[in-house]
Amino acid sequence: MVISAIAPQPIYRKDYQPSAYLIHTTELSFDLRENETIVSSKIHFYKNPKCLTNDNTLFLNGIDLELISIVIEGDQPNYELQDEGLQLYQLNDEFVLELVNRIHPEVNTSLNGLYQSSGNFCTQCEAHGFRQITYYLDRPDVLSVFTTHIIADKDKYPVLLSNGNLTKTSAGKVTWHDPTSKPCYLFALVAGDFAVLEDSYTTISGREVALKIYVEHHNINKTGFAMDSLKRSFAWDESRFNLEYDLDIYMIVAVDDFNMGAMENKGLNIFNSTFVLADPKTATDKDFINVEAVIGHEYFHNWTGNRVTCQDWFQLSLKEGLTVFRDQEFTSDLHARSIKRIEDVNALRTFQFAEDAGPMKHPVRPESYIEMNNFYTLTVYEKGAEVIRMIHSFLGEAGFQKGMKLYFERHDGDAVTIDDFVASMSDANDFDFKPFMTWYSCSGTPSVSISSNYNEKEQSLQVVVKQLGEHCYFWPLNYALFSEQGKKIKQGMLTVDQKQQEFVLTGVTSKPIASWLREFSAPIKLVTELTVVQKIVLVGCEEDAFSIWDNAQQIWLSMILTPDKVNEMNFFNALEKFINTTTDKSLVSKVLTLPSERLLHQQVKVIDVFKIQQQREAVIQKILNRFESLLLATYQSLINTDVYELTPEAVGNRSLKNTCLYYLSQAGHLQLVNEQFNQANCMTDQIAAFNALLSCKNSYQAQAKEVFYQTYKDDVQVMDKFFAAQSTAKLTTVEDIERLMTHELFSFNTPNRLRSVVGGFTQNYINFHHQAGYEFFTDIILKLNKSNPQIGARLVSVYNHWRRFTPELKALQKQQLERIMQTKDLSSDIFEIVQAALKP
Repeated sequence: MVISAIAPQPIYRKDYQPSAYLIHTTELSFDLRENETIVSSKIHFYKNPKCLTNDNTLFLNGIDLELISIVIEGDQPNYELQDEGLQLYQLNDEFVLELVNRIHPEVNTSLNGLYQSSGNFCTQCEAHGFRQITYYLDRPDVLSVFTTHIIADKDKYPVLLSNGNLTKTSAGKVTWHDPTSKPCYLFALVAGDFAVLEDSYTTISGREVALKIYVEHHNINKTGFAMDSLKRSFAWDESRFNLEYDLDIYMIVAVDDFNMGAMENKGLNIFNSTFVLADPKTATDKDFINVEAVIGHEYFHNWTGNRVTCQDWFQLSLKEGLTVFRDQEFTSDLHARSIKRIEDVNALRTFQFAEDAGPMKHPVRPESYIEMNNFYTLTVYEKGAEVIRMIHSFLGEAGFQKGMKLYFERHDGDAVTIDDFVASMSDANDFDFKPFMTWYSCSGTPSVSISSNYNEKEQSLQVVVKQLGEHCYFWPLNYALFSEQGKKIKQGMLTVDQKQQEFVLTGVTSKPIASWLREFSAPIKLVTELTVVQKIVLVGCEEDAFSIWDNAQQIWLSMILTPDKVNEMNFFNALEKFINTTTDKSLVSKVLTLPSERLLHQQVKVIDVFKIQQQREAVIQKILNRFESLLLATYQSLINTDVYELTPEAVGNRSLKNTCLYYLSQAGHLQLVNEQFNQANCMTDQIAAFNALLSCKNSYQAQAKEVFYQTYKDDVQVMDKFFAAQSTAKLTTVEDIERLMTHELFSFNTPNRLRSVVGGFTQNYINFHHQAGYEFFTDIILKLNKSNPQIGARLVSVYNHWRRFTPELKALQKQQLERIMQTKDLSSDIFEIVQAALKP
């Protein structure tokens, strides 16, 4: 195997040093032209008083920049251009650097720095995008007050936006001033022709904030929900966290070409349009809740990320894990908390646990990286949120809020570390979190076993908790004890802080069935002594929705992988009672939904995609054999023509109805499915029927595709659904995917469209996992290596678990990884993923 001559080198957390220079003010001027953009900068540097070195040199990051001029105090300085920046020598302790450089956003397909989307200019600077705009100290611990001038053709670009407040405006030229110091990764610029939805919000102190959402003109009718979500975000952060917005204006801009979901730039959030545009005809229930959650997430960053930011990128979970926890709580407070918890845990187990078990596993606070973009991961975000949730569990809501208050009092306006956050929680509550820091420093998912012994005479339960890995974690264990008849005996929380620990629970009046890890109180893998019979009892008697769902999921896993261990009749009898008596339709839908193939892959030593799919489909057939008539009756009872509502009850009804519809489609009720497709009054019901029609051969498919396309071909977000439905359908082949990529509406350089087709196909396990599927996929990765390596790196991680597949598929995936590694000029993004996957 041949590897690139000069392999990208890692950056280590231990090597962090504060910058020798800091920045008072940054003044930027952008002259936006058709074939080039001229960027002029005036940067006021000063020696960092906390840096005790006598170094009078300074390296400024810069990539793909053409330097036109450079001046310090009227003279040309001593400098040297290098591959990734500008080296300055013989500097004074304080100086003003003036630079002019040329960039080409019109051909920037990486979607980092300044680029164009649908002819409009926009930026993405986190983590290292600003260095593609001008030479700068592109690091999060260097904060500056920014003033931005934008010059552009007033007819072509009537809307010119940047961070802060608008201070000057004239035809084709504006000036924005942001009074709050910020790192350059929070800089934003937008120029284009947009429609705007305007509103306002009066803060808790009585200050009026102008709210503006900018979208392409044809999308303006789909912005009302986003505006309402933004106002709910303001109100929730004030009421739950006592945090108030600090600028006079808050703006959101939606663009179709965006690598991430959204970006929290101070006062000017730039969003992937998927997370802004929504109405019942084009957005599903899940879309609506995601729009609200992402808008909330980016708004909540105003304090947890912007007002207090990261010292270095190793601290990313300081802002992201904390803000994910906040947006999860936001959704839970506004919608169905129990269902939100189930969805979050299911996603964590399906995706983050797999990340923890793969070659790119890393702690919540990584120790090194080659390409920072590769560490915007589920571990940093979702597992980071679970770590915050455990802090909340230990302290309670009041104690957690005391810690947050102290955190902002100490660090508002600073760039800080995870240790600073945890210290605030500790000091505000006199709580020792030192043992807790293992969660931030160790990688992998902890495995734990629990055993118990009931003492009838003393009416006590002896519980032994063993942490099975090499590390000892400090975590909360929520539990409840039930009698064999299903009556709750007691509940509580245990604090686990030893490798092996014994607890004695008293007042246990009869031999109990224990429900451990209620509400998923810690992100661990838990092995208990519970039998399938006992799990069936818990499905019927538990009050915690997560535990009900979790026990049902464990039984489904056993039915699929080890069917001889499950008494099918007993489980199905309990399930029938549960369906008929449970009023929470969302919970019934979750319980009826089998573990995904992707989750099943994590439960076996060797992944045989064909066998697993057959085993899963065999259980679907068993469900139909027993419940077809009940599923049909349940489906029919939930049909209604009411006006669309996003209430928990309405969402639950649609969720259960469409779960039943999927099962019925597998039983051959395709006319019923086609009727729903044609008569649906919302996208939730229509896309569910469309997916069901594509799941098996039938005479309705061709017409459904044509109707769907002709109805929604002018709607970008719905067309993403159209492509994704086809790419993930189990009848779709490589040849079908190649035809989809020649479709007039397919765009290789639009991440959402690429993800819907290529990303979707990688989850089509039967048709993706063979030589032709791999070769097709690798060709895509190599093309992305040149155009958008960030998206390429996220996709290529599909190969991360190649060692766990059957021998033939294992060998084929290894061949593709080696082919990628042999590629000349392999990007650091893709190199880091592939070299980790191949590492012995």
